Amino acid sequence: FTLTEPGIPRPGCEVRIGDRVVGRVTSGTHSPTLGIGIGMAYVEAAAAAPGTDVTVDVRGKAKAARLAKRPLVDTSPKGRS
Repeated sequence: FTLTEPGIPRPGCEVRIGDRVVGRVTSGTHSPTLGIGIGMAYVEAAAAAPGTDVTVDVRGKAKAARLAKRPLVDTSPKGRS
């Protein structure tokens, strides 16, 4: 997943859709290349489609996030002619 607002997810953070917990973060960090918080989480299969909007509880605050496919890197051709 990628956070769509500032924050750094950490292992154990809850992943929610609305008020329902659908998973937990297994690893998370700040991506220096993307400039956003990213992470991996175990999420219920029914809620695991890439592009699904979720929230991640980061230190007691709900942070907006979006489930994404790996790899979480920027593949755009920057500076290429």
